[in-house]
Amino acid sequence: MEMPSIRRAGPHSANGAGPLTEDLRRVLRIELLRDTCSAATIARLFSMHRRTLNRYLRTEGHAFRQVANEIRFEIACELLQNTDMGLGQIATVLRYSEPSAFTRAFRRWSGQPPSAWRASHPHVRKVRRLRKLR
Repeated sequence: MEMPSIRRAGPHSANGAGPLTEDLRRVLRIELLRDTCSAATIARLFSMHRRTLNRYLRTEGHAFRQVANEIRFEIACELLQNTDMGLGQIATVLRYSEPSAFTRAFRRWSGQPPSAWRASHPHVRKVRRLRKLR
């Protein structure tokens, strides 16, 4: 993976996140799907110690776990809304040990279970049907 460029000075983005937080969000969108990632692993990608990463994030008003959970929630919502993947598959993609752990986390983030969230959001999914060849 190419090293992300870190901008330590400059204005905050429109959503209130600082430059490091924005860079972290981009890296996490890839790394959370690729492998189980920790603050130490991500800090190494930024060529810094985990504590240094946490210190910079604190100055921007964030914590690593908070940002990682926001990205997990965003990915979960995209998968629920745009695919027909089952909850177990989504839990596996997001590296949860079991579907119930994913369901608990999703309920904590959204206030409702993933199945209810999926039912209450418009479906953008394109269902591809396989035809049996005769």
